[in-house]
Amino acid sequence: MQKAGLEPLVAFDTLPVSGFGDVLPRYFKLRRAYKVLEKALVVKECVGLVAVDYPGFNMKLVALAKKLGKPVLYVAPPQIWAWKPQRSKLFAGCANIRLATFFDFEVDAYEQANCNVLKMTHPFASVVATCTPRARKKQIMLLPGSRKSQALRNMPVFLKSVQRVLQDSRYADFDVIVVAARKSLVAALENAISKERNKGRFSREFCNRISVQVSPATPKERCEMYGTAAVSLSSPGTATLELALSNCPTVVCTRPDFLTFVLAKRKVKTRYFALPNLILKRQLFTEYISRKFDLAKVENIANQIKESAAQPRSFSGELQEALISDYDSEKLMSEFLVQLV
Repeated sequence: MQKAGLEPLVAFDTLPVSGFGDVLPRYFKLRRAYKVLEKALVVKECVGLVAVDYPGFNMKLVALAKKLGKPVLYVAPPQIWAWKPQRSKLFAGCANIRLATFFDFEVDAYEQANCNVLKMTHPFASVVATCTPRARKKQIMLLPGSRKSQALRNMPVFLKSVQRVLQDSRYADFDVIVVAARKSLVAALENAISKERNKGRFSREFCNRISVQVSPATPKERCEMYGTAAVSLSSPGTATLELALSNCPTVVCTRPDFLTFVLAKRKVKTRYFALPNLILKRQLFTEYISRKFDLAKVENIANQIKESAAQPRSFSGELQEALISDYDSEKLMSEFLVQLV
C-alpha cells in the first residue's frame, strides 16, 4: 500500500504480533496505535474503512466503522472456521460490511453465519504462471515467521534442524538462507544467529554458511526465489502457500508462545495449520507444532527435510485451481469505491 502512494499513520513495525503471549508485552504500543487510527476513522473526511487481516486490531476498527455507518471492506477476515466463530456476529446481516476471503472453506463458514462474503483470487496464484522456471540451487531456505517474536522463537529449532541436515554428506555443500519478512527483521535474525553461536550451540563455520536475506517485495520475485531452493523449513502462514505454489518442497514447523499453545489445544478445530494442507484437505507438507523440541523431534524434522528435498512433489496446478475467482483485487476495490462516491 505504501508503494502505491499511501502514507502510514502509525509505524507498521509496531503492529505485527503473533499469539496472546506476544500481545501482552506490547499492549500499550498497540493501544496508542489504535487510538491514532480511531481518531482518523471518526473524522468526517474518512468515508470508509479497508481492513486487511490482523483481527485482534482490525475487529475494533470495523466495530467502530459499523457504529458510524461507514462502509467496510475487510480482506482476509478472522479465521472463524478454525476458532472463535462468534466473531462473525459483528458482520452478520450487515450489507455495509463486505468480506473478501481467499479460500472456499472461509466463504462457506461466513455464508453460514449470514455475512456478506465473496471469494477473491489469491494474488500469488495469479502470478505463478508468469514466473520463469529456474534450476534448483543447493540451498535450504528458512522462513521462521513474519512476526519478530515468532521468528526469534523458531530460530533455535530451525538452526538445530538444518545443522543436522548439513551433517549428511549429501547436503554438506548446501547453503542456508534465512528469509526475513521485512528489512527491519534482518538485524534481529542475524543477532539471533550470533547469540546461538556465542553460546557454543553452533560452530562459527556453520553460522558463516548462513545468510539473512529480505523477502522480495513482489509476488513474482518471491515465486522465482522460492522456486530455486532445494527445500525449505517454514512457519505456518501465507509463506507455506507461496512456497507450495512455487513448487518448493517444504516442512512446516513452529513453536508458539505458551498462552497461544494452551488455548489453541482447547479451541482450534482444524486438523491442519499449513494453508496448502487446509485448502486441499490432505497433508502436502509435514507439520511440527510444539512447545518443546527435543533431540528426537529435531532429528525427525531434519529427516523430513532431507526426504522432501530428495523427492519433490508438485501441487502448484491443483492449488491454483482452488484459488482462482472472478474477483481480483482491482475489481474488488473498484466496487468498494463506488459506494463512497
